[in-house]
Amino acid sequence: MDPELQWLVDRTQIRELTARYNRSFDDGEAEAFAATFTEAGAMEVTGGFVVEGREALAKMCRSVPYGIVHVTVDAVVEVDGDRAVQDVTVMVLNRPASQAGADQRRTQLDRSGRYHDELVRTAEGWRFTRRTATLDGGV
Repeated sequence: MDPELQWLVDRTQIRELTARYNRSFDDGEAEAFAATFTEAGAMEVTGGFVVEGREALAKMCRSVPYGIVHVTVDAVVEVDGDRAVQDVTVMVLNRPASQAGADQRRTQLDRSGRYHDELVRTAEGWRFTRRTATLDGGV
C-alpha cells in the first residue's frame, strides 16, 4: 500500500480503537474494554495504579460505577511499522443518573488530562500495549 495511504488507514484504526475503549469502558462492557489491549497490556494512572493483563483490566472495568463518559480529542499519532504511539487529550465527564423526570442535572466535567499510548499491530488490528493516563490535578 502507498505509505501515505497506509498512514491514514493506521491513524483511523487507532482512533477507532480509542473510541471503542471509551465506549466499552463507559458502558461497562468489560470484555470489550479489555480486548482493546494486548493479552499482557497495561493501564496506568500516573501517581495511582497499574493494571496488567486482560483479565485484570476487565475486572477493573466491572468495578467502576456507571455514569462517566470519556471524550478524547487532539490525537497525535506516530506510526513506525507495526508499532505506534498516540498522545491524546482526555476529558472525563459525569453524566446525570437519569436523563428524564425530575433529575435535571447537567453532564459535568470531572477531570481532564492526557493519555500516552503505546500500541502494536496484531492479527486482530491495533491494540494498546500500555496506556498511561496523566490527569490534571493528580489522582
